Amino acid sequence: MAGEIQVPLSTTGATIYAVVRSRTATVYNTSSTLFETFSAGNWSLYTISLTEQGSLGYYLGTFPTAIAAGVYSLVAYKQVTGSPLVSDQQVATGDYQWSGTATVPLSDLATSGQIGNISPIRVARGTMVLNFPVYFKSSLDHVTPFVSGIISGQISRDGAAFTVLQSGAFLEKGLGWYSTSLTSGDLLANTISLVFTAVGISGGSADPVAMAMILQRTSGQV
Repeated sequence: MAGEIQVPLSTTGATIYAVVRSRTATVYNTSSTLFETFSAGNWSLYTISLTEQGSLGYYLGTFPTAIAAGVYSLVAYKQVTGSPLVSDQQVATGDYQWSGTATVPLSDLATSGQIGNISPIRVARGTMVLNFPVYFKSSLDHVTPFVSGIISGQISRDGAAFTVLQSGAFLEKGLGWYSTSLTSGDLLANTISLVFTAVGISGGSADPVAMAMILQRTSGQV
């Protein structure tokens, strides 16, 4: 991708760059590709060069794909001398919402434990989720809640073959809802696919339930 960072200015022919900060004010180092505590001596390593589109005073840059999905602070600077300086003039600032591959409105971006409009569920990598809910509908009409079923679940981790969930135990909550636990082992992956199926104790079956998750790394994970 390219052009995710966009800075409109009234000035043409300027040298403009951007700096990315996290919600805790750590600064993205383009050399190490990690966020770090601010250091004036590393200022030149924080800069992301922007290129003017034509001679329109509209400057574009590429948001680093090494940065995980989330909301970040972007500040654009006008370079005054031959190299970036901490004292360079700020010309634009704002929050930036990043899906991990593209710009995404915050309303569409899935955060931990939520379902976004266009993004999969996001939960923490390698962290158990208790009482994970699954809703089933009868395969007869695809509407009626499926009750009194025997439930099973399978998981594919990072694109590997499907295996049964480590827990394997489901509890009926009522009105078509069931719950299970996703263990830390189940979730020790970058991406997972889940398929849940149900058959009735007295016959009948439910529509299978399929879902995907992008697992967010927590502090200290590599």
